[in-house]
Amino acid sequence: MPSLHWPPPACRLPASLLISYIPDWTVTLASTFVWVYLGITKPHYQLFSVDNKAISYPYVAPSEQTVTVPMLFAVSICVPAAIIASIAFGVKRNLHDLHVGLLGLLLSVSLTLMFTNGLKNVVGRPRPNLLARCLPVSTDGPLKDPPQGLSSIAICSQTDMGVLNEGFRSFPSGHTSLAFAGMTFLMFYLAGKLHIFDRQGHSYKSFIVFLPLLLAAMVGASRVADYWHHPTDVFCGALIGFFTATFSYHQYYPVVFSPHCSRPYDPRKSPSPILPIHVAVPPPLPSQQQQQQQQQQHQDGDHIRLVSSRQRITAGMRSPVIDTREDEERGSDGQASSTPLLNIEWNASTQAAGYRT
Repeated sequence: MPSLHWPPPACRLPASLLISYIPDWTVTLASTFVWVYLGITKPHYQLFSVDNKAISYPYVAPSEQTVTVPMLFAVSICVPAAIIASIAFGVKRNLHDLHVGLLGLLLSVSLTLMFTNGLKNVVGRPRPNLLARCLPVSTDGPLKDPPQGLSSIAICSQTDMGVLNEGFRSFPSGHTSLAFAGMTFLMFYLAGKLHIFDRQGHSYKSFIVFLPLLLAAMVGASRVADYWHHPTDVFCGALIGFFTATFSYHQYYPVVFSPHCSRPYDPRKSPSPILPIHVAVPPPLPSQQQQQQQQQQHQDGDHIRLVSSRQRITAGMRSPVIDTREDEERGSDGQASSTPLLNIEWNASTQAAGYRT
């Protein structure tokens, strides 16, 4: 029986293997360009009220935030990539695992940011610190909304359009979605390598697996504390990152309930099968001597079944005694021949039943 464990590949990936993943890298790079473009595009400006307390919080500069943008990319991309590389190449010595691990991580991040920035521009929800960014002014008396209406950016005196545009990108939270995209992918990766569902019940495995989600949740909580997002923005951003990472991970790895969850799917292009369990190997043909032995066993089995069936029939019929004897008869040629004769003596009950010989 072929082994279920396949050896680590060589220290060089075949060119055919890399070529087969070009569409995946193309999608990853394309989605990266899309989210970068959407990040610099002018969003939709929702109308707002100057009396709305939910958008009247103070403005915290990006450099003074709890989790700055460099810290966010380090936590969401660099840390998971370093852990994946240390496990796949440093421990497992598996370049294919390293390749698809990093590819899945980057695919998760790029798709998440593309969806997030697209929703930000379409929705255009004001941030909690919008009024502090807008710096509204009134030319005719006290600052107030138009009669039976809402205010627009026309009342803003902010000259930095970058700061003003960011004030309308509240939904969903980009920091939260990115953090959950990277940390969720890392969570599944660690769960697969640790065999979290091996029916052993090790609590330390659960702690290691859920630690990335705790870090992602802390990033989301900091966005509310810094007055950059509403709680609903953080919640929806977490959902986007979680489901996108779940989708990206299972493109290259089996579910964590599988006994083979620690290994990625076999390469798309390979000169030899990587997982023999997926290869139908025909059984070897028996030799001539084995065929003769099997034929003899079949004949012996048929003979035994025939004798057994005869015994059951004769027992049910209360059969007479079967006597076999040899009667030497001589023919015209004077040669003696032995012929077995069967003398069947029927009892009264058998004859009464109407049996005839």
